[in-house]
Amino acid sequence: MSRSSARLLLLLLLAPASLLPADLPVRQWFNQRFQFHPEITAVRDVQGLRERISEGKLHLTIKEYLELVLKNSTDVNLTRLDVYNAADQITAAKAPYDPLVALGFNTLRSVAPQFSQIGGASTLSSLTQNSFITFQRLLPTGENMSVGYSGIRNSTNSAFNIFNPNITGLLSFQFSQPLLQNRTSIQVRAPLEIARTELIITSRSSEARISALVASAGGQYWDAVRSRDTIKVLQATLDLAQKSYEHDKQALDLGALAALDIYQSETQLAERNRDLVQAQYTYKAALDGLRRAIGADLTAELRATELVLDDEPSTLPSKSSILPFEEALAKALSVRPELDAAHRRVSIDDLNARVARNLMLPRLDLTAQGQSSGLAGNQVAVVGPLGITTPAVSGGLGDSIGQVFGFNYPSYGAGLQFTFPLRSSNAQAQLADALVNRVRDRYTERQVQQQITLDVRQSLNAIELANATIDAAVRARDLAEKNVEAEQQKYDLGTITAFEMLDSQTRLASAQSALLNAYVAYQQAFLSYQQATWSLLDGLGMVLETPKVK
Repeated sequence: MSRSSARLLLLLLLAPASLLPADLPVRQWFNQRFQFHPEITAVRDVQGLRERISEGKLHLTIKEYLELVLKNSTDVNLTRLDVYNAADQITAAKAPYDPLVALGFNTLRSVAPQFSQIGGASTLSSLTQNSFITFQRLLPTGENMSVGYSGIRNSTNSAFNIFNPNITGLLSFQFSQPLLQNRTSIQVRAPLEIARTELIITSRSSEARISALVASAGGQYWDAVRSRDTIKVLQATLDLAQKSYEHDKQALDLGALAALDIYQSETQLAERNRDLVQAQYTYKAALDGLRRAIGADLTAELRATELVLDDEPSTLPSKSSILPFEEALAKALSVRPELDAAHRRVSIDDLNARVARNLMLPRLDLTAQGQSSGLAGNQVAVVGPLGITTPAVSGGLGDSIGQVFGFNYPSYGAGLQFTFPLRSSNAQAQLADALVNRVRDRYTERQVQQQITLDVRQSLNAIELANATIDAAVRARDLAEKNVEAEQQKYDLGTITAFEMLDSQTRLASAQSALLNAYVAYQQAFLSYQQATWSLLDGLGMVLETPKVK
């Protein structure tokens, strides 16, 4: 190695210290350079609610509601954090590649009486000071290297030392390369590759979990709409019962109705009023659930704000977006994140099997090492055998370093070490587990595929059922309305009893409730279809944040 190359190597070893700005504190520089403090995620404030408040009321459509769920749902935000934990595992898996720099200094003073003249003094006093710097790193290609420099200064009162004080410098380097087992560094790379795959799996699983949470929230929304419109149905039946009661009360006052017959219409009025009160509190509880889903329950101001749901269940989504079963299934299988996550778990099993097979190979390691030393100091005058006196010469650290990096006194060598395992029980067990896990994950992948197929099939069946139920419920409602009108006319003419007339009203309320349930069932079935085909989150602006991993 030339002197210029040696100086460059020394500069690289000392580079971190030379790059420290003079006006930047050491701790701050280390925190910035080595990122001792990772990114910290903060608890998010509730977003997007106050902007939608108009005249003291918070108006929501299903799309706006789901957007707010994505932004503010505590369950959604907790699911997002799983990705950060998975990203941390990538950082941890990089630990074997982390370079290490060690610097040290130690000193020793020794004073001891001497029993022989060869000690150089009756009381030998010496001072030894040792400084060193070492650099170690595992390279991405699998080689392990270390470079170190040490300088030792020794001073003594011994008369026999030629250099006093003397400074010894030693530069050493070592390089090792596996040639068989772990030749490609797979045992170190595998945890890093697994961690990266796990991050993708966690991200995809989190997407699926968020989609399920959004679908569940959408179902809550339509349940609340059902509760709202049930109040309208019950209010209409109450109005009819009130009208019948007033008719009977007038007939009682005129003497056209027996006193005991008034209780039938009065009882019906009380029962329908009871049902209406229960429906009102059911709706109130449903709205509380919606507030929780969008974070509107976190402040007194938002808790007191009235929620207004602007969607009508009878306004059905376009049927053009509903694909035939095979097309919908093909789309779902190509985009559903659960299937992608299951497939990636199989790739982890394949990697674990490669690692286990690698551990069963014999080891053949190539090592190379070298050293360069230098000696300098204050050389004392020495009288030779012929009476020739060598004059005293002064030297120092610069002379020692020059000799070291000039490789004036080198030593070097290489070696091979072969290790043959007679039995690899642990590696064989790891390989067997990896192969079994691969089969298990293959079955899991098939299980996920079957579940997706079932989801698509059931969602389409639910849409068909709801659509058919709507047609039947509309006809039943229309007939019930006509029957109420007819029964009312008959009752006014006195040809039927109050029981028959009230029974027709009950039938109308049942038909209206059935139609409402059919509309809500269609809306919920369509949500399930969107979730099954992975189109529920389209247009909602969902972005799953992935931490930056270097």
